[in-house]
Amino acid sequence: MEKNLLFDIAKKAKQKGADNVDILFKESDTISVRTRMTKLERVEQADIVEAKVRISVGKRSATVSVDNADALADDDFLDKVISAAKNAPEEQIQLRPSLTELCEKIPSMDILDKTQVTAEQLIADAEKCEEIALSINGITNSEGAEVIHARSKITLVRDCDFLQQYEKTSNQICVVTLAEKNGKMKSDYDFSQTVYYSDLKSPECVARRAAERTLKKLGARKIKTCKVPVVFEKNIAGQLLSSLLGAINGASIAKGVSFLKDKLSQKVFGENISVSDEFNVKRGLRSRPFDADGIACRDTNLIENGVLNSFLLNTKYANQLGMKTTGNCSNFSEISPNNISLKNGKKNFDELIGGIQQGLFVTEVMGNGLNMVTGNYSQGAAGFWIENGQIAYPVNEITVAGNFTDMFAHCEAASDLEYITGIDSPTLAMEEMVVGGI
Repeated sequence: MEKNLLFDIAKKAKQKGADNVDILFKESDTISVRTRMTKLERVEQADIVEAKVRISVGKRSATVSVDNADALADDDFLDKVISAAKNAPEEQIQLRPSLTELCEKIPSMDILDKTQVTAEQLIADAEKCEEIALSINGITNSEGAEVIHARSKITLVRDCDFLQQYEKTSNQICVVTLAEKNGKMKSDYDFSQTVYYSDLKSPECVARRAAERTLKKLGARKIKTCKVPVVFEKNIAGQLLSSLLGAINGASIAKGVSFLKDKLSQKVFGENISVSDEFNVKRGLRSRPFDADGIACRDTNLIENGVLNSFLLNTKYANQLGMKTTGNCSNFSEISPNNISLKNGKKNFDELIGGIQQGLFVTEVMGNGLNMVTGNYSQGAAGFWIENGQIAYPVNEITVAGNFTDMFAHCEAASDLEYITGIDSPTLAMEEMVVGGI
């Protein structure tokens, strides 16, 4: 949509009685293909519009989403949003930053792949990925391969005096494979996700990695309940890190529902735990120049040498807590991180598990495991048993349990950090956790 049209919509809303108008407008061109058993199953090409409009009347406001550009300019639509705002409860805190706080200049960012990516290219890569996976001895079936390319333009308008926008691309390839032994089926997957299509792992690499992960799970055993060291594969460690971010999210802090709500500036985690939020990682999946408040994004050291330095904040919750925003607003009222990473340790993977006589290496988890209020953690899991510093055999139908504060206070990171999803961690070894089995 043209910039002037968005300004016209804001102007029309103000003429109808709105005091403030914010529009977050996202246009995406997406190509998605899927194969199943090497046969092309689906090709989708779509122009997707996502828009959020927040209108304020006095201290009252309402936010409405639409998926149609024409609806934004519709008189009835604007009247409904204004009416909803007038009937909303009064906000006791300021929702928007001042004009002087807004992002004035977009920095140089390498987040847009200008190379043309065609549906034919995606189809060829999906077919190749699945063909290679199914050709590997022991793989008996597939749940399909999928390749996606998307190019998006994000525009933020505030009243009739602020407009900024940026473009970015994202690409993904994924395949799921299955294998069977003694009548028991196992499945696993591999994927790659990048800003540039040329940076994706090759279809062959993804296929072989998925097959390898699947075949290693065959013959999984059950184990007895015990207390042992637990090592989380970096993909799973990234999920733990994502849960931890929920506990330092300003909304959780302001509502008093986080076990870390009173821990700011305190040493909560181990000396070797440092977590940073970076907005301008080169070709970073979550890199962006400004947030949904219009604030220029910035780098934040969330945890440094075990000390909780900062919460993740938008303008609303920063004002409520008497703090400054960290530039992490999304969708006007929510908070989301930029590129998150947990700092590498000094040992490689083999060295990390080398000193473990008996323990568990977790490669799969099920369900949502963290109790945000208490910090207690329990999750269904599968992986591999460790004996004498070596991976011994696959295990399944287990649970792992502990408390996040204890886990991260006695934790060691490997040196194998990769930027995979935008919330990334190296392999993490917890000193001791309860492993529930038979």
